[in-house]
Amino acid sequence: MNLKKHPVRNLTAMIKKHYAFSRRNFPRIFALYSKIILQEPFRILENVKYDDAIRNHIPAKDPVFIIGHWRSGTSFLQYLLSRDPQFGYLNKFQVIFPDLFLQSESYLKPLINRIPETLNIIRDARNMSVNLELDSPSEIEIALTCMISPASLHWGHIFPENAWDYFNKYLFLDTANAKEKEQWKQDYQYLIQKISFKNNGKQVLVKSPGNSCRVVNILEMYPGARFIFIHRNPYDVFYSSKKLWNTLLDNLALQNFSERQMELEIIRTYKKLMKRYLLQKQKIPAGQLAEVRFQDFISDPVNELHSVYEQLRLKGFTKARSRINHFLENKEKATSGSYEYEKRVISVINRNWEFAFKQWQYPLITNKQYA
Repeated sequence: MNLKKHPVRNLTAMIKKHYAFSRRNFPRIFALYSKIILQEPFRILENVKYDDAIRNHIPAKDPVFIIGHWRSGTSFLQYLLSRDPQFGYLNKFQVIFPDLFLQSESYLKPLINRIPETLNIIRDARNMSVNLELDSPSEIEIALTCMISPASLHWGHIFPENAWDYFNKYLFLDTANAKEKEQWKQDYQYLIQKISFKNNGKQVLVKSPGNSCRVVNILEMYPGARFIFIHRNPYDVFYSSKKLWNTLLDNLALQNFSERQMELEIIRTYKKLMKRYLLQKQKIPAGQLAEVRFQDFISDPVNELHSVYEQLRLKGFTKARSRINHFLENKEKATSGSYEYEKRVISVINRNWEFAFKQWQYPLITNKQYA
């Protein structure tokens, strides 16, 4: 990654930029630097041994991208699709250690599995029904953060006072200059090539809600990319997103952030991301997009997936069906969260997200229903 400086330099520059060196932040900053330093020998060895091979590796097929706003069912969709042996994907160990998994996964993963579940981030993840098995699939955007790439939108959760700046630059790519866009593109493509290389050239399955508003950018890199877009009742997305934000802020943030500021970020990010998706999806060639309704998917996941395969002209569903059924039989049935909607929040959502209710035909709650 020619534009990428050493992780320590990147991390130090960002912490200094946001004046985040403080006694309160010491435990989190210490953990970040400790991870970088402890993994440095492994990172160097992996770079020396595999970097040329990764850069010269050309995947046989363009990836399949799972998109949709956060907390809309993208993870469950990814879990089921990952049962299909024709796909390769980033697992959770590889997301945490993107710089060294080719060389070190086999012997480091058992050690990581011993992390005590008393850690806050472990407990919070389980409360959100997040699968923490290190072999289970995870999100490429998190890997960008863990490799300390400046081009990750998730720095907006570490420095939440500047979240909108990070989102505009590395989520929407609106304010990124040419060099920053090239940084994002290089790091993204390198990771995808590395996943493909690790999985012997299999078609790569990429989950990233952020790509919902980068469809045009993805098509520039991968003209044959397939997209699976999943949507959910906007009210539930809002409340589930607040849970996600609270988990991220409680465990990662190096700045204070109020509940009202969090709600503002969710409202305007959803609005911009979904409108951008609706505009850009017109650019997707026929046969390369399937849209899924969350409630239909969790009610009948196998048949919904079968429809996705048919729409995207993907082969292999018959072979994958038994693996998908086995996964479902051994996991708790997926259910959507139940939330108590607040009149104040409903009013804000209706005012800002009315387009989404109309587009995907979700019932709009009116003030009269709260009278």
